[in-house]
Amino acid sequence: MSKRTIIVGDVHGCYDELLTLIDKIKLDKDDKLILSGDIVDRGPKRWECVQLAKQHNCILGNHEEKHLIYRNNPKIPMSEDHKKTADELTEEDYEYFESLPIYIKLPEYNAIVVHAGVLPDLPIENQPENILLHCQNICPPDRKHHWPSKSPPGYKFWTNYWKGPERIIFGHTVLEKPLVTEYAVGVDTGCVFGHALTAVVLPDWEIVSVPARKAYHSSHRVIAKYEIMDGIKCYS
Repeated sequence: MSKRTIIVGDVHGCYDELLTLIDKIKLDKDDKLILSGDIVDRGPKRWECVQLAKQHNCILGNHEEKHLIYRNNPKIPMSEDHKKTADELTEEDYEYFESLPIYIKLPEYNAIVVHAGVLPDLPIENQPENILLHCQNICPPDRKHHWPSKSPPGYKFWTNYWKGPERIIFGHTVLEKPLVTEYAVGVDTGCVFGHALTAVVLPDWEIVSVPARKAYHSSHRVIAKYEIMDGIKCYS
C-alpha cells in the first residue's frame, strides 16, 4: 500500500497552484496522487496539467468528456474557452482521456473517488456514467439530476441521500469550503475562480488547501450561493 493517497479537486489548468499544493503536501515517490477530473479548460496552463496527470492518477471529468465529444463530433460548435484547450491537445492527449476511469476504488480506506456524485443505494459498478460525471441535486428514486440553481422543488444535493457504505470523495461542484461528512468529502473549492485548490490526504483524511494566485475565469458560479448540506454552500 502507498505511503499516502492524496486526492485533489478540480485543477482546471491551475498548474502553478497544483505544484504549490504538491510542494505543501511534500509529495513522496511512495505516495499516490489522484486528480478528480476537470484538469483542463478555464485556467492558464491546461496542457501542462494534462502532462502532469499522466505521471500520476486521474479520473475522467465532464470537461475531458466534453473534449472527447468535440473530437468525435467536429461539427458541434465550441466555445472560445474550449477551443483554446482543443488547440493545445494532441492525439496522444485524447487517447489519454479515453483511457481514464470514471471512478477509483480505495478499499483500504473504504472510499471511492468520483468526479461529481452518486445515486443512493446503488453499487459503484451500477452507477450511470452520466451521474458519476455530472450529478448534483437529485430526488430519489428519480434518477434525473439538476444544477442547484435550476432544481425543481424537493431536489437536494446528492450527499444528503448517500449513506455509504463507502465514503465518496468528489469534485465538480464548486464549494465555498471543503465538505467533510461521514460519507462524503468534497474537494473542489474553485481555484480557477480565484478561491483555493484543495486536497484530502489519506489515511488521516487531512484537508490541505493553497490559495489561487488570481481569478483566471469569471463565471455565474461566483455570484449565487446555494446551501447543499450542513451549512456548506456551493457556487451555482
